[in-house]
Amino acid sequence: MKNFDSRTYSINDFLEWSDNGQLELSPRFQRRSVWTDTARSYLMDTIIDGKPIPKVFIRQKLNPQTRKSIREVVDGQQRLRTILSFMKDGFVINKRHNKQYGGLYFSELNKVDEDIQNHLLNYEISVDLLVNMSDPDVLDVFSRLNSYSVTLNDQEKINANHFSEFKKLADTLAHKNNSFWIDNKIISEQNVLRMYDVQMSADLLIGMIDGIRTKKYIKKAYEVYEKEFGHDVDVLSERFDEIIELIKAIFGEGLSKREFRRNHVFYSLFMSLYHLQYGVANIDRLRQPIEKGELAKISQKLERIDYIFDEDNKDKLEQGDKQFLEDCRRATTDTPVRIRRSEFIIDVMA
Repeated sequence: MKNFDSRTYSINDFLEWSDNGQLELSPRFQRRSVWTDTARSYLMDTIIDGKPIPKVFIRQKLNPQTRKSIREVVDGQQRLRTILSFMKDGFVINKRHNKQYGGLYFSELNKVDEDIQNHLLNYEISVDLLVNMSDPDVLDVFSRLNSYSVTLNDQEKINANHFSEFKKLADTLAHKNNSFWIDNKIISEQNVLRMYDVQMSADLLIGMIDGIRTKKYIKKAYEVYEKEFGHDVDVLSERFDEIIELIKAIFGEGLSKREFRRNHVFYSLFMSLYHLQYGVANIDRLRQPIEKGELAKISQKLERIDYIFDEDNKDKLEQGDKQFLEDCRRATTDTPVRIRRSEFIIDVMA
């Protein structure tokens, strides 16, 4: 027999329950974690942007003395605390998360947009309502839910715990280039769902900012940039887009059939081109921006990489070719190997 209902309630509903003493946010089986200011800001930016947030689980029970229905939050406490606090002018959204509404309390939002307050009050939150369910049954529900959960990979864990401008930029660039990753077979649709596109974008951004690093540095970079990210997001975004467009111009429709579709080789291609256009801190090659008239010649020169990977040519390779091939097969994400690959590709294009 079904003993839960799936419903949606507006933020205004939660405010009314809170004001009337019908919302309990601290049941004994809730986790005690407290969100950071950046996490709270990121949640409210998500809501203002009209995007969904994870569902909330509520146990509804009747108080026979007051004849009131009490809604006990069994999962989603921090989300609701954050929302209610913002609606009561408890904090402002960070300007790094939202340029339009950043720095303003809820009561001040109508200075920018007269409709935004109503938009927030009417925002709907998905809820699974557990009706008169006992504590053991509630705990059993979460045990069963966790039984079907997929173990988070490294990037998913990183994204769950960071809310900086860098994180948002990596997410945005990854999603904007969704068809590029998939159509060119750089990242599969399944791996996009596991955030490997975000990992790639973050990895490339780190190279643009700090120079080529080992892939293992991604987690550290998120931590560093969470504290302070003193880079122009618009400039980084424009340059990232420019290199993607340059790659499209060089390969046309053929990238998916070239060896550069391999994600570690693609990484090196991107960093090579970025160095020629803007410079990469730890690449030891002269900068020489590519002109439009050179694209066909560069595309032809880069066929050397396909030649190196061809098994029929393994006995014809020069020493530098052999080193590049070795660097594409072993320790592919280590810093020295990544630098050598990018420098080799630059030499091929010269």
